Amino acid sequence: MEKLNPYTASFVLASTFLFTQTFQPVEAAGCQILNKETLERKADPYDQSIRSAAQKYGVKEGLVKAVITVESCFKQSARGSSGEKGLMQLMPSTARRFNFKSSYSPWHNIHAGTRYLSYLLQRYDGDLNRTVAAYNAGEGNVRPGGKIRNHHYVSKVIRAYSKFSGRSKFLSKAKNQLDGPSINQSKKKHGTRLKATRANTSVLPWAEKSKNRLADASKVSTRAFNVKSGHTVYEVMRQTGVPVKRLINLNNLASPYHLQAGQTLRLK
Repeated sequence: MEKLNPYTASFVLASTFLFTQTFQPVEAAGCQILNKETLERKADPYDQSIRSAAQKYGVKEGLVKAVITVESCFKQSARGSSGEKGLMQLMPSTARRFNFKSSYSPWHNIHAGTRYLSYLLQRYDGDLNRTVAAYNAGEGNVRPGGKIRNHHYVSKVIRAYSKFSGRSKFLSKAKNQLDGPSINQSKKKHGTRLKATRANTSVLPWAEKSKNRLADASKVSTRAFNVKSGHTVYEVMRQTGVPVKRLINLNNLASPYHLQAGQTLRLK
């Protein structure tokens, strides 16, 4: 076998090094691996927009920040290869769908993306894994009871969410539930109403940590509920036990189901 001269050998070694560095697996790469303090500093410039969008659409601030972490690492000028734009990497069609035109404006981008998350949470009955999967792959590719194929993306968002929410051990369960039964499947399987216990609140990202259980709808004695400032349909559900879909149907609420302080909702 012919020996390589020193110059050729050096070139081959350098080329091999560059190739392996460029194409080695990047499973652990991403903004979600940063510590909580660093992520919070990155989120600081957008806190007001995130807070207002989260309150308006009934989505946890930590979930919004987690999606931004994975989508753009808080770079408002980020642009994806398929036309995704801004902090939450909105597709132009999604921005138009929710009537937001300025995709690079942090306020518009965050509000449109959060509104989409709110819609997905409603579509998947609060299933966090499928909500996140659909945000990435599109709701047409994630059926309510079907498999989740973009596990890696979902895991990254869950990892970031656990840091923002301070619930690392608790939310790690959500990672283990990928491909698990949905809430609706569990209802059909057991034939009973699911209770908001510690075991299933991992799929309720809007739920506050609380010792109080979800009210039982069968025990609701009043026919109406008076909405207070900051209430969402999910908060009304937690307090009354009346399912979100029933609240929407009884009160003819239109998406994204905004509630106004002083508004009276029918419960029966």
